[in-house]
Amino acid sequence: MVLIVEQGKVSNGGIVLSKPLLLPEGTEVRIQIEPIDANASTSAATDGSEDFASLPCFGMWADREEMHDSVAWLKKERQKWQQRHTRTE
Repeated sequence: MVLIVEQGKVSNGGIVLSKPLLLPEGTEVRIQIEPIDANASTSAATDGSEDFASLPCFGMWADREEMHDSVAWLKKERQKWQQRHTRTE
């Protein structure tokens, strides 16, 4: 299955695409309609991806002190992963 993402405009109750589809005549298709926010960037609208900054998880660790230098934090965490675990009884 090939996914084709095209952009168009509603006109007189129909959808007018910006360019013709390269599909054989009579091909059955499934249509998913997603209105495009006029204020959104055009690059996000044309490739079908969602703006990352609008996701609910974006910035969820912004207030954590240990995350101010995320590279240093990650290096420290990776060093822990490389250490051998020992049992304490």
